[in-house]
Amino acid sequence: MDPLSAVFSSMDVQQALVDRLEVTAPWGFRSTPGPNIRLILIMSGSAVIQLKFEKQPIRLESGHLLILFEDVEFSLSDATSSATADPSAFANCKAGNVWRFGGGGILTVLVAGRFVIDQREVRPILKVLPPFLHLQLDQERNHALYAVLQLISLEIKQPGLASGEMVDRLCEMLVIHAIRAYAADDSRDHIGWLAGISDKRLGKMIQLLHSRLDKKWTVESMAASAGMSRSSFASRFRLIVGQSPLEYLTHWRIHQASLLLRKSDESVAKIAKKVGYASESAFTKIFKKILLTTPMDFRADSKHRLPS
Repeated sequence: MDPLSAVFSSMDVQQALVDRLEVTAPWGFRSTPGPNIRLILIMSGSAVIQLKFEKQPIRLESGHLLILFEDVEFSLSDATSSATADPSAFANCKAGNVWRFGGGGILTVLVAGRFVIDQREVRPILKVLPPFLHLQLDQERNHALYAVLQLISLEIKQPGLASGEMVDRLCEMLVIHAIRAYAADDSRDHIGWLAGISDKRLGKMIQLLHSRLDKKWTVESMAASAGMSRSSFASRFRLIVGQSPLEYLTHWRIHQASLLLRKSDESVAKIAKKVGYASESAFTKIFKKILLTTPMDFRADSKHRLPS
């Protein structure tokens, strides 16, 4: 299984809320907090989004998709000069999954989605992704992404049997397609895990690393698998991925171990061996250092925690 598939097979979208907004200028609203991945697709018209961590607002035109992976405050409006309000102020403007409000001017149609996620599961993903993705869906490589969005929009407008389940699965597909499109875009200055798996010299080696976490890897053996000298490999890996090869390996071993602890009844010793640790004590020490809890406590908490 490739790294991207391995990560997203472990991501649990607990709830997907997707609404269609038909708003007329002037209009504006502010975000509400929560453990969410958010998306904004402009179907027609345009909008401006101001993110708390960005100095300048981002202009969104028809066909633009923005996915926010960090739960940060933002405001969305037709123009930077327009007033914004909490979404609760427009509660009486909602019919089903469609919101209609605004000042009666130029119409903008957009799809706004919110995926409620398990923060512990998705933490390794968030660490290696940029805070947000801004994609233009008229690019040829994004046709698959656009098709998923069309299905979501159709399911919202014309709900049928198991619509909720359908939208959940489509939203998972949407995030995967968006990240694949982002990673495949050579015009972007990538850094981190996505950059690593997209890099021509590092990509195959990283995939091999993910498929053999149990192997006794060294920087020398990684470099040999990449067909590079030790020094060149270590330097390029840190430059592209932002971590040393062994730091990267350790974090992914612990991530995989955390999934096994939650989803299997295998002993801690057996899981430790599966992810490349010769002893349970060495594994427990590293696990606690990264996740601030022991493997046994992590498993017990996971078993007793109810879905939100």
